Amino acid sequence: MKLTYRISTVLFLLLMLVTAITDMMRIDPVLKTVLHLGYPAYLPLMIGSGKLAGILLLSLPRYTRWKEWAYAGFTVLFFSAAISHAVSGDDTGKVLFPLAMEVLLLVSYVSMWREINK
Repeated sequence: MKLTYRISTVLFLLLMLVTAITDMMRIDPVLKTVLHLGYPAYLPLMIGSGKLAGILLLSLPRYTRWKEWAYAGFTVLFFSAAISHAVSGDDTGKVLFPLAMEVLLLVSYVSMWREINK
């Protein structure tokens, strides 16, 4: 179970680091997507900052309550993204991608809890 936790968490953190950087840089595809969804152009800066904070918290060596907040924050982010894409009429892939990220996050979360409660 420890291996499952480590692999899922490291993979998740790497993916979030890449997206946090692209959010903070507000590269063209990110900005176009945000504007298409009807959000303001400064939103990627806020989301990228939140992702960096979540990455830092999930990287902590031991379980802390702060990790719970990071897991919750990422969950809200992913469900909000999926709903935003669905409401905007985007294709299924854009709706399912944040949900796939949520599944990876859940694998990390559940395996962390199983490791703690051994």
